[in-house]
Formats: sequence, structure tokens, C-alpha cells
Amino acid sequence: MHIALAPFVLRAGVCEDALISASDRFEEEFVSKQDGIIRRVLVKDGAGSGYADLVFFRDLESIDRVVEAEQNSDVCAAFFSIMDGDGSLRVYEVLKSYG
Repeated sequence: MHIALAPFVLRAGVCEDALISASDRFEEEFVSKQDGIIRRVLVKDGAGSGYADLVFFRDLESIDRVVEAEQNSDVCAAFFSIMDGDGSLRVYEVLKSYG
């Protein structure tokens, strides 16, 4: 299993309610249809100004397929359009899972 962490901040003028709404649409219309995604979590930092999408994938190949599919998705484009960030994606391999 691998975890992808995509940090971002909201574009100026975008409220958290708009983020949640866009995230729900992204989840329903894109993420839920992607093979290899185990779980997705939207998180906010302690300062309340930074966010991240945390996505659990079955394997590295699943990450590659999803990232490629994102490039041609209007739903993804809409979700990403409310974010400011460098588009960085950090990928971690799960060594052991507890609980």
C-alpha cells in the first residue's frame, strides 16, 4: 500500500465550505470510480490555513493510473482550480499499519 500526500492552500476568496463541496463532488464523480484507491481523507493543518489530500492506494501503478486520469477530467480540473500550490505530490510506502 502507498499513500500520496498533496498539500495545498485555498485560492484567495475561496471559503472552506466551497472546498468541502468541491471535494465531495471530486470524491463522488472521480475518486469513487478509480480502481486502486482504498481511501481518501481531506485534512487541515493546525493553523487552519493549509490543507492536504491524503489518498491511500493499493500500489504505485494505481497512483500512476489515477494521476494520468486526472489530466483529462473536468471534475478534477474544477477541484484543482480552487487550490494554490505547486502541484507537489509526496508518495510514501506503508511499512506497517496499526489498528
